[in-house]
Amino acid sequence: MMAEEAGKLPLRRLEPPIQKFIKVAIPTDLERLHQHQHNIEKFQRNSQWDKLHQEHINSSRTVQQLRSNLREMEKLCGRVRSADAEALEKLVQPIRDRASTAIQEFLQIHSDAVNKSDVLVIRKASHETASDTLHSDGDTGVPGSLVTQTQLLLPEIPPEQNAAESWDSLAEDLQELNGLVNEFSTLVHAQQEKIDSIEANVSLAAANVEEGTRSLGKAARLKLAVLPVAGAVVGGVLGGPLGLLAGFKVAGVAAAVGGGLLGFAGGNLIQQKRKERIDLHLQELQSNNNF
Repeated sequence: MMAEEAGKLPLRRLEPPIQKFIKVAIPTDLERLHQHQHNIEKFQRNSQWDKLHQEHINSSRTVQQLRSNLREMEKLCGRVRSADAEALEKLVQPIRDRASTAIQEFLQIHSDAVNKSDVLVIRKASHETASDTLHSDGDTGVPGSLVTQTQLLLPEIPPEQNAAESWDSLAEDLQELNGLVNEFSTLVHAQQEKIDSIEANVSLAAANVEEGTRSLGKAARLKLAVLPVAGAVVGGVLGGPLGLLAGFKVAGVAAAVGGGLLGFAGGNLIQQKRKERIDLHLQELQSNNNF
């Protein structure tokens, strides 16, 4: 996890360049794409196949530019550290959704196109329905009738026209662009899952540290309990030879006992000092765990 996060930056460092894509570059591409869509619908409705073919080519260029900008923004977002994944998602979601909607609406052009003969049949049926409604109800118009709906239908591009081939190429580019938008969404969600995993590991590590701290405290206190007795033994050993060297048996015993008492007192003093240091270290460890 740490290796994957190496070289990543906080969002506040990368937000300015990301905002340039969100507020300028990508909206400009989407606006141009919308204008292409409007022109395509106009040329197709008027059966201006040569102009339609050229507009398909121009649209493909805009789609490629939009795809390039999305990839550059994706690279920037990939450099954001996982801890900022949630904030990054909030930042890029609106423009990502806007791009996805624009692509879907553009692709809908093909679904709205029907054969000319089908249009004539639909219009004839709609006129008959409107006429029957007028005679039966006495209304002067039929809001939302099939007449209005068929006026929005686009004629199907004849297969022999270059515009038919250029539309297939444009639709393929749009599908690829839509896939890129979906992949971008997956990238951001993957970063969020990564930070969730890191947080879980940190919580587990903190629990292990806390348990280890308690174990260390117990071991340290047990060790401290031995110090006074050990001090007495050492003091007795040191006091004994001093008495023997003086040549007095009783004095040697007294010196040994005195040395033992001195050692015990020294052990107590060492025990108290170490206990204070250990308690201080334990408090520092527990304070760090709370963070």
